[in-house]
Amino acid sequence: MLKRTISSIYFITINNRRLFSLTTILNRQQQKNINEINNQHRQFERSSNFKNRLQQNKNKEEDLDIKKSRFNKYNINRLHSKKSIDDDENDIFAEEKDNLTILGTDKKAFSSSLTTHHTEKPSTTAISLNKKTETLNIPLEVLIQPDLRDLYTDEDIHQSLELYINEMYPSLRPFTFDLAYLINESSTLKRFIEMGVDVYRWNQPNSKAKYILTLNFERDCIQHLVFLNELGIKNKDLTQYLSYNPWIFKENLDDLRVRINYLENKGFNQENIRDIVIRAPFLLNLSTKMIETKLNWFIKKFHLNHNNINEFIIRSPKLLTLPLQDISNTYFNMNKFLGFEHNELQKLFHQYPKLFIYDYKLIELNFDFLYNEMNITRQRLIDYPPILKQSFQQLRTRCLYLKYLKRQQFDPTKPNFISLKDLCLKTNDLFCQYVTKTSIQHYLNFIKTL
Repeated sequence: MLKRTISSIYFITINNRRLFSLTTILNRQQQKNINEINNQHRQFERSSNFKNRLQQNKNKEEDLDIKKSRFNKYNINRLHSKKSIDDDENDIFAEEKDNLTILGTDKKAFSSSLTTHHTEKPSTTAISLNKKTETLNIPLEVLIQPDLRDLYTDEDIHQSLELYINEMYPSLRPFTFDLAYLINESSTLKRFIEMGVDVYRWNQPNSKAKYILTLNFERDCIQHLVFLNELGIKNKDLTQYLSYNPWIFKENLDDLRVRINYLENKGFNQENIRDIVIRAPFLLNLSTKMIETKLNWFIKKFHLNHNNINEFIIRSPKLLTLPLQDISNTYFNMNKFLGFEHNELQKLFHQYPKLFIYDYKLIELNFDFLYNEMNITRQRLIDYPPILKQSFQQLRTRCLYLKYLKRQQFDPTKPNFISLKDLCLKTNDLFCQYVTKTSIQHYLNFIKTL
């Protein structure tokens, strides 16, 4: 009985183990099927999400296309409209923006979206950037004016411009620009360099550099150069004139001839006009109405007659190109704070009109030192006004050196008199040789003690 019981128990355990193993296998199989079904659902969801994303991207591209077409349509209207938009009313380069020329794959900002044929023209206003197998032409105007990037629809320009500036030209920055980097890319700059023009003067402000890069030498410059040559401005004088005033190329030739005729009617001959234009390069940029207004102001302020007007224009033509407010401020400060009477200021202007070109602070420093420290009378200063525009440091050093030698005698009624003109000699060598009668080395040693 016991043996039967043990054997039955043994068989029962074996059967239970078999059943347990079968149930585990079935459970695993069911779990695997469930996982496969879940994976299929997930794949389906991913595919549907992917399709939705694709559809969204297509919608975005369509929206971008609509925006691009609207942008092009806006530019067409702007190009063909006679009235400029409000944002560009004060922009002196509005015309140049419309005439920008771009090479290669670049698109013109003001081109029609309907045009399909593009004609490539040679241009000097773009820089080629080799990018593996592609060639991208970046407009020079974009390098100078970052705001002009919005004028170009080519996305490659926006993507590679920062890389181009940082890697190829590390010193090029939007607000520290040097035209020297672009001389090899612009034939106009090359022609000006060959003429001897100081191109570095055009770096600042940036608007001047940007304007030069939009010029075509044959189309925009030659006729103005011929006009200046006819006035007698040649060679060195011409290069110096262009170095300071490249804006002359913006002026209409007919307007320039009218302004020359105006000066001739004022009684100036051709030689005087040539000298006036060289010494005041921006005078021809002013209209005849503006010149007449400024002359009337000088006549009323300093009581000038016809002869005095011509004399002061020949001696100091730059006064006509300065703002009248600056000259009026100098006049007021000298009267209010330095104690010069109106008749004394008129006498100063008749004797030396160039004095009112200089900054009042320099005049004040020189007057305070000479009048209070060196005890020079006001009348002596009026007799020789150029002393008030000298370098303060040089004037102070020379006066102290004379005081060190005990020769500070500025009274003309006493012996060993030293005139104020002697203090204005150009070089220290001349001052030591003709005034102090000492060696230049002795003078330099004295400077070290100050």
